[in-house]
Amino acid sequence: MKPYKALFFLCVLLFSVPTIGQETDLIAKVSTYLESNGTMKQYKQAYLELLNLMERQFPKSDRNNNGWIYLERNEIKALKEIRDMLVPVYIKHFSTEDIAKMEQFYTSDAGVQLVVDRTKLTNAQQNKVNDFFNSKVGAKIKEKQELLSIEIAAVSEYWSKDLYQTAVLLLKEE
Repeated sequence: MKPYKALFFLCVLLFSVPTIGQETDLIAKVSTYLESNGTMKQYKQAYLELLNLMERQFPKSDRNNNGWIYLERNEIKALKEIRDMLVPVYIKHFSTEDIAKMEQFYTSDAGVQLVVDRTKLTNAQQNKVNDFFNSKVGAKIKEKQELLSIEIAAVSEYWSKDLYQTAVLLLKEE
């Protein structure tokens, strides 16, 4: 009986490794998409705005210095947390192929220029932008926009409330 158990576990392991690898690749593609389409830049700005708000409410002092050190060093971790919360939203609504095409577009010259400054798109870049948004994936993005907005807003609200509460607890002078 024991050889069969070992063989069973070996089969389970062999068949699950490709699935784990595919999932990791999909997560990486969504992460790249969120970076390249400007989403993570917006959350970075939100984090910096939170620090500015906290500095007005709780000026730096000896009593809250450790809290400030934590918050200033926590930016990368906080951004990773929001990214990790957003990834499942995209995976839920888009196929692996959709996400690959979204990532590919936003890392292209046209996609980068669209995010940086859409008014400076060349004619060729504008054509690529139009092609993308008129594609099957572009149509799916438009179709899912309202639902995505609701789900992303809920994730964002949870993240920002948690950050705010943490900041207040860390900076409140006792």
